[in-house]
Amino acid sequence: MVFGAVMVLGVSGLLGREAEWRAEANGVRLEVHTSEIIRNGEFFEMRVTVESDKPLTELVIGVDEALWTDMTVNTMIPAATDEASADGEFRFTFAELLANTPFLLKVDLQVNPDIVAGNDGAVTVYDGEEPMATTDISITVLP
Repeated sequence: MVFGAVMVLGVSGLLGREAEWRAEANGVRLEVHTSEIIRNGEFFEMRVTVESDKPLTELVIGVDEALWTDMTVNTMIPAATDEASADGEFRFTFAELLANTPFLLKVDLQVNPDIVAGNDGAVTVYDGEEPMATTDISITVLP
């Protein structure tokens, strides 16, 4: 009986579900693929894809601190050339992004046990200091 209930919950997506958030502005396309619903203690992956109609001199990806509060970042591929915390964001600087060349950032995270309900925040693409595109993300964390 318990096994059957777990199977029904798993098939329904109530034990975990992934989603994609997208934004397009200033000729920049941003897509974030990650878990929308996840359980405490689980590992998950966030993939950030950026493509631009024009070259970006200095690609910077900003993640609101609130989105990753009480989460542990295990791996980030590729590694940023610079990492900073500014204006309530973690900012990761990469090299120039050529026009119409997709960039993929893969981040492996783990949900720490003290998160209750989940986290909300935004992911923003910058060209240096200039914001280009932003998408708001909400991750629900189940006990």
